[in-house]
Amino acid sequence: MLVKRFPWFEAILIVVVAVISLYGAFSDGQNFARRWFTRDDAYYYFKVAQNISEGHGSTFDGFNKTNGYHPLWMLICVPIFALARFDLILPLRILFVVMNALSLGTAILLYRMIAKVFVPAVGAIAALYWMFSIDIMNRVYQQGLETGIAAFSIVLFLHKLCDFERSWRQKLSVTKDLIILGLIGVAVIFSRLDLIFFVGIAGIWVVFRTSSFRYLLPLDIVVIAFSVLLSYILRLPFNDYYKIADEVIKVLLTSLTLKIPLAYLFGLYQRSKIDHPLILLRSLSVFTIVSSGILSVMMLVISQVLAFHNFPRTILIYDAIITFLLLGLTRFIIAGLGTSEAEAGRDPWFPFLRAHWQRWLQDGITFFGVAYGGLAIYMLWSKVAFGTFSPVSGQIKRWWGSLSGRVYDGPARSLPAFFGVDYTGDSNTWHPVSTLLGSWAERLYKLRILDFWRYLLLLILLAFLFYVILLINRRKAKTAIAQLGVIPLFCGSWLQVFYYHALGYSGYKEWYWITQLVLVVIVLGIMLGMLVQAVRKTTFASRAAWALVILFGVYMGAKYWMVIRATMTYHEWAANEPYMELATFIEQHTEPGSVIGLTGGGNVGYFIHDRTIINMDGLINSYQYFELLKKEEAGKYLADMGMNYVMANMDLLDGLPYRGQYHPYMEWMDINYGGKSLVHYHATVQP
Repeated sequence: MLVKRFPWFEAILIVVVAVISLYGAFSDGQNFARRWFTRDDAYYYFKVAQNISEGHGSTFDGFNKTNGYHPLWMLICVPIFALARFDLILPLRILFVVMNALSLGTAILLYRMIAKVFVPAVGAIAALYWMFSIDIMNRVYQQGLETGIAAFSIVLFLHKLCDFERSWRQKLSVTKDLIILGLIGVAVIFSRLDLIFFVGIAGIWVVFRTSSFRYLLPLDIVVIAFSVLLSYILRLPFNDYYKIADEVIKVLLTSLTLKIPLAYLFGLYQRSKIDHPLILLRSLSVFTIVSSGILSVMMLVISQVLAFHNFPRTILIYDAIITFLLLGLTRFIIAGLGTSEAEAGRDPWFPFLRAHWQRWLQDGITFFGVAYGGLAIYMLWSKVAFGTFSPVSGQIKRWWGSLSGRVYDGPARSLPAFFGVDYTGDSNTWHPVSTLLGSWAERLYKLRILDFWRYLLLLILLAFLFYVILLINRRKAKTAIAQLGVIPLFCGSWLQVFYYHALGYSGYKEWYWITQLVLVVIVLGIMLGMLVQAVRKTTFASRAAWALVILFGVYMGAKYWMVIRATMTYHEWAANEPYMELATFIEQHTEPGSVIGLTGGGNVGYFIHDRTIINMDGLINSYQYFELLKKEEAGKYLADMGMNYVMANMDLLDGLPYRGQYHPYMEWMDINYGGKSLVHYHATVQP
């Protein structure tokens, strides 16, 4: 009889995190409002959740119905912020514990996944880093946003995917597993709707599990999309690109629709060709010539029919070259990691397709029917309840990006930012590795090349190092990549970046990039695991590994504790010290019952008493307000609603996206705070 070992590592981690969490949760109330939960975006959730719990519906201000949030986190926030009717700080104390619990749950799942693939010590190091990294805490958990539940949902999905990968070969039917994966996929999508790309790629991964399609098709989707986008960016200035962004997406979709079937037709998914470089090179060359020729004819016709503006034909040449190089690179890399294991996909293309298409169709309907069916139901409900299928906040950010100028920072304006490989700012999608390599690049002054190219060189060297480490044990490397979901994470991450930057979104934030962060931790875990695998049979290897875990845990845990202790203080604030100074200022200069407009207003809306805050930028307002904002009729709409004051930067309201549409209803008061002015807002146009 096997005796299950007591999970000492998990138990110790739970105790340590529980103690730290409770210490922070009982600290001074002002810490939560002034130091921990400080983002406006988080309070959009908090105030709407409070209103839902009190029976006012999905609204921030009590007037306008809104869907400007991700649904799963809102669902979690509702019971927590039902307590706000008793005490505004009590829900924040509970939320502090909840965020730490989500971080702990994510860390334990990472530990279990990586421990199954390698050894427990490697999983423990990954878990300790996730739990106690100050970078991860700041980016994922500290602000109280949906990122915490998104990270947990992603890793829970990967954990189930890991179990699926270890078991599907021994099962006659996997329908039940696909349904469970689909249900978890719904949770992933509802945690952040832009994770639809990750779930979609994961669906390809499980549906085509017996074929090399599972590796190559996701990579090809990314490569073909990247090729089209890079071709346009190399050819056009960013200002011109964003004028025709919708046309670019049509070209991208046309390219995908054409090239994927042709790649299959020319044998680029057959291992019998991939394993022989000369045969692969010949097939790839023919594919490139034929696909690029057909695409050129199609786009020349389509550009005339759809009246594309100044369609640059040189893009087709760039696209052919980039596609050839990158499709070849992915296949040479996969061939290099190949093992002697028999693998589906060696048969001629038509017999293989005929033998498998029914099962692929059945599995695809099962997984995608559950995962995307849940999304479809949500979108239909949103249309009925709010008048629009998707969150209004995302639509507004897309609109901002389409305007001239730099509205709320505007869309990406550099090549590194566009492709998410910048190492600074909100386009730093591969933090913390990208940040570290960027800082190294800036110090390499002896290399007389620009910072970005030094940084790109370091990225390439790191990727090459990762590949070399995988070659230590190719069979183990292949198992690790498959069981830890590296391909779905990698491809889903890139497609998410393309989604925001190709469409010209403005106002994207550093906390959007959660799959990228999970992937970085898993890849570093694989690198460490492969090195440990190479020496694990040596004397004292296991003891040395656990000694490293203890040292790393003490170091990371101590740093984490110091930050919590310094931030979540006791007896620092007077009992009557306001939680939100701006809210107190507005209360002092307005009457109870006043309706006040702010361009943000999340935290003020939550903490202010006996007054109502209207969100004027539209992120947590109604779809109707968004439509009026675009027509420059929002000023009258707010006047008719009975708004009494505006607290905002007047220069901001003069420019885009507002264009001065509120000014006719304003009366100057000469009351200012922190660069913002408080003005009267009247129901009629002022002389």
